[in-house]
Amino acid sequence: MAQAPRPMRTDHGPRDDQSSGNECPTLVFVHGAGHDHATWQSQTAHFADAGHAVLAPDLPGHGSNLEPPRTTIEAMAEWLLAALDERPSGPLHLVGHSMGSLVALEAAARGGARVASLVLIGSTLPMRVAPALLDAARDDPAQARRMINEWSFAPPDIAGGQIPEAVLAANLAMMARQPTAVLATDLAACDRYAGGPAAAAAVRCPSWLICGEGDRMTPPAGNGLLQQALAAAGRPVQARTIAGCGHAIMAEQPDRLNQTLERCWKD
Repeated sequence: MAQAPRPMRTDHGPRDDQSSGNECPTLVFVHGAGHDHATWQSQTAHFADAGHAVLAPDLPGHGSNLEPPRTTIEAMAEWLLAALDERPSGPLHLVGHSMGSLVALEAAARGGARVASLVLIGSTLPMRVAPALLDAARDDPAQARRMINEWSFAPPDIAGGQIPEAVLAANLAMMARQPTAVLATDLAACDRYAGGPAAAAAVRCPSWLICGEGDRMTPPAGNGLLQQALAAAGRPVQARTIAGCGHAIMAEQPDRLNQTLERCWKD
């Protein structure tokens, strides 16, 4: 599990070890602001059971990673690439959600030919954060977590009913177990990140954008600049919308997200 100095988490370590040859591709799932590797539990289980090497790192300051949190998206991407350099070589398929999508984007731009594909879930450029949420994250983290929990899920008319209380409680509990200051650090990093267009233009692998139909934090309509910037590099880029869910696709529609990821990698 977590190993110093750069913890790389996977719920399926033995399977990962069995398929760690030099040319083995690895699926790398990067979590969002105020979360940790557990947000990907449905994806890591599904793809590991299908025989893939899977990694879900805890970014610094999150989950079991006790390193100081990084304060910029660029620094998070540098950490991720350095941690991946300690793994066996082979193609990397980067998947990031929300803040993690920015980290994955920046890492793909810097990672060169080793990055074989890029999937950005719940992403947008720029990823500005509402001032009320920034203030709450700094001054009242518990309130900020409640605000995120409310906005992360689709409204009932799109979700087809109320989100189960167990799903809401699990998402809130994941945020609550992170160090108090990390959410404010993460959100500020997203808000300040201005390197997205340049990073997108430097990506040299196929990429996909996945968004929930009812995403109120990074709505599908906000993907235009990101898609244009990726397409400007001359590499394939496709956008896909998952109906009936919001920003927290992994929690709301885990099976449909897994199916969408499978289709991306088969294209």
